[in-house]
Order: sequence, then structure tokens, then C-alpha cells
Amino acid sequence: MIKKKIGWLLTTLFLSSSLVACQSEVSNETIQESTTNNKTEVSTQLDSGKSNQESKTETNKFISSGDLKVYYLDIGQGDSIYIQTPRGDDILIDGGNNDKGDEVVQYLKNYGVDDIEIMIATHPDADHIGGLDAVLEKMKVESVYMPKITHTTETFEDFVVAVKNEGLKLKEAKAGLDLGVEGIHATFLAPVTSYGDDLNTSSAVLKIKYGENSFLFTGDATIESEEDMIKSGEDLQADVLKLGHHGANTSTSEAFLSKVNPQYAVISVGEANRYGHPTDETLQKMKQHGVTVHRTDKQGTVLAISDGKEITFKNEPSLIKGGTSSQVAVAPSKSVNTPAPKTNTTGTPSKGSDASIQASVDNPNPGQNETITLSVAGATGAPYTAVLHFKSKDTTYTGSVGTPLPIRIGRSSSGFEVVIDITANINGNDVQTQTSFTAQ
Repeated sequence: MIKKKIGWLLTTLFLSSSLVACQSEVSNETIQESTTNNKTEVSTQLDSGKSNQESKTETNKFISSGDLKVYYLDIGQGDSIYIQTPRGDDILIDGGNNDKGDEVVQYLKNYGVDDIEIMIATHPDADHIGGLDAVLEKMKVESVYMPKITHTTETFEDFVVAVKNEGLKLKEAKAGLDLGVEGIHATFLAPVTSYGDDLNTSSAVLKIKYGENSFLFTGDATIESEEDMIKSGEDLQADVLKLGHHGANTSTSEAFLSKVNPQYAVISVGEANRYGHPTDETLQKMKQHGVTVHRTDKQGTVLAISDGKEITFKNEPSLIKGGTSSQVAVAPSKSVNTPAPKTNTTGTPSKGSDASIQASVDNPNPGQNETITLSVAGATGAPYTAVLHFKSKDTTYTGSVGTPLPIRIGRSSSGFEVVIDITANINGNDVQTQTSFTAQ
């Protein structure tokens, strides 16, 4: 009964295509697929698998300002990745398991997301799409992509119904389709062909390129899918590789790893999970290839920031559990600069040994491009660093306790609270406090 119901729902959701629960072959007709912001139209031949690189428009030019932020969310054994583009578009890849939907929603709200331009369901497994129905129900979503494959579970049915209730139609994720996102190149590299009812092998694989940096998101793509991507002749190289299937040995073959040639790998995985992910074999491959590994089970949410030339990594505090993430790093990153939990805007003192400091700003609601004055008191003359966590980047200043520090805030995002973490060294002890401001 569930199988028939899902098949009927999918036939109404996929644009101009036929999909029933027995997983029929893709039709030969041409469809027009709108991009997330309706600024371009992308034409794709459903039967040919041709790359539509020629359909890219001027919206895909490299934008030389702003940061690309990729959050590999700490949602246990599963995948959920939030991407903020330099132009401010929001992309969500997967939503974790059924019990993680509300957590994903809370993450997004804490990151200031008001709507999602692109949602991608890499494949129908519960630990990837289980939480997406909650996101669809509680946030505005403009478009949803997934490979042309179905499943017979209630989790998959809930997802399909949520898409329908949002008034959306599923768009097919397939190799060669460019998403037409402003400021970046975002292109599907897989699935290259149909893999029947093999869910993992059918995973959507997305490559994002921003300036000189690139990221590869693989879902649970298997070695078979990896081999087809290699045969396709597409450029697979990426600086950051999200390891397929949580680091299982059914993904990330030697041949694929050599083609991608990443500098960093991220493993989205649950702590002490019963599947043995990631496997020792996979971790050994990373070591042999000199790849720096970041893991959500060890570091919490992993944040990668690209300015188009360099990529820095940070361990984000858990915005769900109320504490900071584990600082047990698998490998060093260029930057691990985690904000402490917020206290209040007037600067609550934090004690180290018998010393304490207090911080405040002279104007908690400045206008854009104005100058504020940061005052730190409590141990006159002690050196300190102040890290300002702007929406698009972190900026570090140095000063001395007792000496006012002028800071020009530039075009700080209006309405976004900028937290300032202050760390002073007093008699060999690091003493911390916090204050903030919100630009108007």
C-alpha cells in the first residue's frame, strides 16, 4: 500500500516525468528546470546524461568578494550540510535522521537562515532524508532536488508528502546539471546513469567551486558510482571531500581518491556508532594520501570557510546542546577559532586564577561603517586579543587592558549580533570575557 501511494505521489512531483515505485526507466522528453532564484533556466535532456555546461549563464561568474561557508552539521549518524554562498543563498544537503529534523531547523535558524533556496536529498536513506520533512514544514524552501529513485519506507513517504504540501515539484539531480547559483559553480557529477533500486549508488554527488577552491559532497555514493564519475571525464578534483557513506569501505576507492586529490576530508558520523564508521581502512587511506581529516563525532559541527583562494576550518560550538563541541581534533586545521558560549552584551567577567576582566562597547547598536570603541577593564596593561565574529568572517584585533580600542565595523550585516570574544593573558593565565554589538 505504501509503495503504491509513494509511486502516485512521485508521478505528481517530478516535472514532466514518470516515476513509479518499481523504478521505471527515465523518459526521453526534455524538461525545463528553474534555478532557485528564477534568474536562469537550465535545460536538461533526461535520457542523454549530457553535461549542460553550455547552459551556464553570467550568474555563474566568480564573485571576488565574500566567503563561502560550509557547515557539516553535528547530527549524529547521518548527513546534513548547510552551505551559505557568498551572495547569501542557502543550500541544504540532506537533513539527518527522523529524530534530527528539529535540530537541523534550529541550526539553520541560529545561523540566520530565513529561507532555503536549494534543498538536495542525496538519496532516500533515512539518515539522510529523515529530517527534511521537518525542515520543509517549518521553513520556506524554494526548490528540492533528488535523484530519480524511490523507496517504500514511511520516512520516504513523509518526505515526498512534505514536498507536495510545500507546493513544490521534485527536480531531478543528475550528472551534468548546473544549479545556476550566483557567485559559485554548483554542478551535479552523479548519478551518471540509472542504478535500479541501489539507493547508495544512486546518490547525488555535488561539486561546488568558488574561485580557486572546490568542495565535493558525495552522499553515500559507492565505488561503482565513483568509477562511473571517473569514466565520465569530469573534473573531480576538490580541496575538500565529504567522504562517502560516513567513511565506510564501500566508498572512497584508491582510484577515486587519487582523482579528487583532496587536501581535507570531512566525515559526518555518529560517535561510537554500531556500523564501525569510519573504517580503519578508510582512515589509513587518508593518512597515506596526506589528507587532513575532520570528523563530526570528534569535533562537533565542522565549518569550512573559503574566500575563493584559501580554506580555513573551525570547530563550531553545538548550537543545540548548549555547550561547546569536543576539541579532540583528528588533524590540525588552519584555524580553530571557536566562539565561547554567549553570555550578555555588557561583558560578564570570566575568571582565571584570581584575575578577572570586563568588556563593553560604547555603542551596542552602531550604524554600518561606523567606529565603535571596545573597552576592557580589570588588569591594566595586560595584552589581549579580541575576535569579532561577523556574519561572513572573523576578524581579530589586539589591545591592552585599560586602553580603549577603536574598531571600524565596516558593512556589518544589519540586525546580526556580532559577538566579541576577548582573551587576556594575566600572569601567564588566559582570562576570557565577552561582549557584542548589533549593527543597524
